[in-house]
Amino acid sequence: MSKLTLAQALYRQLSHECELAMSLVDVLLEEQGCLIKLETDKLHELAVSKEGMMLELEQHYKKNIAHAKKYGFDANMDGLNLWAQSLHKLEPKLPGTCLTLRNTLEQAHRLNNTNGNIVAEQLQGLQQRIAILTAAAVEQLPSAADTYGAKGLMNGPNGSGSRAIF
Repeated sequence: MSKLTLAQALYRQLSHECELAMSLVDVLLEEQGCLIKLETDKLHELAVSKEGMMLELEQHYKKNIAHAKKYGFDANMDGLNLWAQSLHKLEPKLPGTCLTLRNTLEQAHRLNNTNGNIVAEQLQGLQQRIAILTAAAVEQLPSAADTYGAKGLMNGPNGSGSRAIF
């Protein structure tokens, strides 16, 4: 394979990865919106889509660094960047595309971490509410487990169910 063909192929590959990484950022932003609004219906679909994109990007990355190593560069993102820079005279857009990919992947990583933090905070809040309700039930009369009866009715002192007014 000539160096020109190699440079053009790498450019096409990295351009495709940039598009994929930008789509991943879009999915992560949509996921973040759903998390903030507590719209859980769409989260599973987004998680599946996100996982597929991340796996595809990882496969491309492994191929790219293997090629970079084959041509004498380190088998990491820095080696890939240096390889792209070495081919820039044959394909001038290559270093910029490589930089765009790197920046987009960093943005996706930050968004994914932020989304994970949102999930952790929401889970902690739910656990605190459960602990409060559990503690309140334990502090009640011996029939604490029956504080909330069937159909949301509160069990009164004489055992009759009355609707709680809040």
